[in-house]
Amino acid sequence: MKRQGRLLALVLAIILAGGSVAANAATIKAGATCSKAGLTKIYSGKKYTCIKSGRKYIWNKGVAVIAAPKPSPTPTPSPIATAPAQPITFDNLDTKWVRKIAYDQIAAGVANSTNYVPNITYVIGPSLTAARVDQEKQALNRTSSFWSDIFKPSQVFIGYFTEKDVDWVDSAMCSQARYCPSGQSPVISKVIKDDTPWCSSAMATKNNDGVPFFDQCLGNGSDAIKNRQTGPHEYTHWVQQENANLSMVPNWWTEGSADYFGNTLGIYNGATMPAQLDEMSYNSSYNWVRQDLCPMPEPTVELITKCFRYTYNGGGAPPGNGNKYMLAHVSYYMGGLATEAMIAVKGLATFKAFTKDLKTITFDTAFEKHYGLTADEFYPKVAKYVLAMYQQKR
Repeated sequence: MKRQGRLLALVLAIILAGGSVAANAATIKAGATCSKAGLTKIYSGKKYTCIKSGRKYIWNKGVAVIAAPKPSPTPTPSPIATAPAQPITFDNLDTKWVRKIAYDQIAAGVANSTNYVPNITYVIGPSLTAARVDQEKQALNRTSSFWSDIFKPSQVFIGYFTEKDVDWVDSAMCSQARYCPSGQSPVISKVIKDDTPWCSSAMATKNNDGVPFFDQCLGNGSDAIKNRQTGPHEYTHWVQQENANLSMVPNWWTEGSADYFGNTLGIYNGATMPAQLDEMSYNSSYNWVRQDLCPMPEPTVELITKCFRYTYNGGGAPPGNGNKYMLAHVSYYMGGLATEAMIAVKGLATFKAFTKDLKTITFDTAFEKHYGLTADEFYPKVAKYVLAMYQQKR
């Protein structure tokens, strides 16, 4: 038993000694012995290095260790949609995408167009400043280049004036621009007087020699954001007159596409889609819902479709008071949105090719050729887009 007791005591001593060694090994402090120079250990926020001191190896004083901060988890960025989930067609005219896609086409058309400005004879009223006229010329020069692949006139006449030039304008336009109205041609001074107190109207036609002519009043109200579209709008009418018999095409196309290109080219900024485009477009809806030719007390897909068809009758406005009865007021808003949809779905090049074809084939034939459905089939589809945009005030 004695022997067994001594053996047990020895085992306990070894265990206790081992525990003591382990404890000593785990506890590191400056001056404590270590086994080999160059070893390093991190303990209690310090990094110790084993160094030789005389004949011994000991731990140095250690240096504080600053733990590297844990990197913050990288947030997963929200996906930024750069294209619609599916191609835009006439059956899914998404209000988020149609306007952007169409405007990108316009921007590319401007960027890729060849600089071209026709020989323009300006007839400028004595009340106007050079700065005001230059504002109009910028958009006009952009528009003439934009359309130069399908309309490149050698000479045109443009008259600018204000309401203060009412006694000057008729004789000046006749003598300097060869626009001497007769019959159905409007007398400019009368238009000015009828529009009082506003003077922002314009008209595209041809002068007595058959040369393109348009006049524009740059007077009271003409500097409103919507009226920045007037010059490009009238120039677009020249493009239409060159390529189509306007009595044989629907008015929604004549006035609506002029309204659309007037808006986009009038406020083109060379970068992103201008924020004012929604405002300019929706501005045309005011008279659209007030006009009496195609009554629309509350727009619906059915009524809008009916109005598209109505503008194809080629008729003018019946006698009435004020501007409620203008056929153009049926056409501007919904025709502009229809033009936008045509460009978003098939592109600007297709729209221009379609316009050129109107020289030789009917509107319906050209429409089906380039867009794959008849105009009559197109109307209820685009009417849904028109209604949705109207409800969004765009």
